[in-house]
Amino acid sequence: MIMAKHTTGKKKTESVEETLCSFNGFLCDIVISVYMCAVLVVLPLYNKGYAQIGTEKENFFRKTMTYGGKALLPVFVLWAVFRLITAIRAKELPGIRELPGRLWRNLSSTDKFAALYGIAVLLSYLFTNYREEALWGTASWRMGMWTQLGAVIVYFMISRMWQWKSWITVLVLSVSAVVFSLGYVNKFCLFPIDPQFVNTSFISTIGNINWYCGYLVTILFGGVYLLWRMEEKMTWKKLLLMAYVTIGFASLATQGSSSGIVTFAVVMFVLFGMSVRDSGRMEVFWQEMTMFSGACLLTFILRKANVFSQELVMEGMTDLLTFSMVTILMTILSGTILCLIHRARLKRSYPEKLLHRIYCGIAIAVPVMILLVLLLTLINTLAGGALTPNITDPNVTKWLTFNVSWGSARGGTWAAGARCFWEADFLHKIFGVGPDCLYAFLSNEGSVGLQTMVNDRFGGSRLTNAHNEWLTTLINLGALGTAAYAAVFLTALRKYRRNSMAIMLLFTYGMYSLISFQQVLNAPLFFLILGLCEAAARGEKTETNQMDTDEELLEAI
Repeated sequence: MIMAKHTTGKKKTESVEETLCSFNGFLCDIVISVYMCAVLVVLPLYNKGYAQIGTEKENFFRKTMTYGGKALLPVFVLWAVFRLITAIRAKELPGIRELPGRLWRNLSSTDKFAALYGIAVLLSYLFTNYREEALWGTASWRMGMWTQLGAVIVYFMISRMWQWKSWITVLVLSVSAVVFSLGYVNKFCLFPIDPQFVNTSFISTIGNINWYCGYLVTILFGGVYLLWRMEEKMTWKKLLLMAYVTIGFASLATQGSSSGIVTFAVVMFVLFGMSVRDSGRMEVFWQEMTMFSGACLLTFILRKANVFSQELVMEGMTDLLTFSMVTILMTILSGTILCLIHRARLKRSYPEKLLHRIYCGIAIAVPVMILLVLLLTLINTLAGGALTPNITDPNVTKWLTFNVSWGSARGGTWAAGARCFWEADFLHKIFGVGPDCLYAFLSNEGSVGLQTMVNDRFGGSRLTNAHNEWLTTLINLGALGTAAYAAVFLTALRKYRRNSMAIMLLFTYGMYSLISFQQVLNAPLFFLILGLCEAAARGEKTETNQMDTDEELLEAI
């Protein structure tokens, strides 16, 4: 299905059916735009206090989906009817035997696997023992059947029926700047959203710290990439984007989740590799690294001077980055390298070969070190800690022995998730225990040993996910849903490889998904981004709706 396009050159008189088709396509575009504004603008800011913030946000999202679906369905059906009439009159409609093949060829590889993912969600719902829970999902998370199917439908609607609007990027950056700013000052107990619930678990207008970190890394690195791609000339737009990135970096360094810093390290290393062959891009890269260091240094000064007189308890990684000598050394190092790169460019002596060797060395050394640490952890765990008898620092030993407390309790959630999948029968290994039904399965069908382990580690808290999106998907949607979801990622990364901005966003989301989970803020955002990418790719083929190059995106802002 391709939306009716405006003709250029010689004027052509449209039939009534063509006019009505175009009009209903226009109405579809408006409804989708309103939905996107609700998800990208209103949902992040929507807040009635922290006491029930998860419930409030999921209720808002459910209403947005429901009302959006009711508004979109009639105008889309009318568009489809008039499009069909137009095709019949123009004799463009293929025969019955040819129609399935024509429709199949019109689907991209990402389309096919997104559709398969939707089918997997439906099958998981049909085979679950917890239909009521699976319909919308467990309380405060609501990643059930309708949410998942709605996200897939939004992907297809955006990719087919929505026309690119340049203001969407500016709007998202502006809203996220407000969210990041509140997230930063909240750590110093300034302008708290809900004074009654000021603690390290809640932050900004998002609420849950893990939700906030997922939102931050997904959106922020889009701005980081835009700044990296901008022309070298200093303009007011570039200054604003630099301020935006600095605010985001300040919040990233202080928000309290180590997973955000890990994502930062990986993404910036990839960006470093992309900069090696271009001295201009390399200089901008080190400008961004200096901005990150500067944000940490500013925080260091504010904390040392006790400017705000009070602050929430900061996490160990936050203290390392913003309250130790590492802060000063990091600022000096990044500033020095920036000056050296700038001077080398002026002298036309940019050390590309040296930087390429450094990049390759790090690319080899880091994975090797990670594998060695994992091997050491495995051996030490099997040996009952025999390899580290003289290490008494709990911050070191907790990483070298895998148990339920390992990695901010990721060891416990991953172990529980793995056991849930292992204990499911064959049917539910293939199709899953039901969309967002991990807790229902665990509490009703989990073994006594599994329930005891979860209760001992997490007490009265409900374990609704494994804190790993892929493991959670394996449990809820089974092998079929997980395979389809992975194929969506892989085909998208391959198909949109010319759109570096898209690759950066998808890569960042994929990285963070390894240590986080789906919720109403990030899962719909992922499929929304996919829809934008597919619309750009299809626009390139049809010469409409083209927003597929970095230059056009930069021009838009």
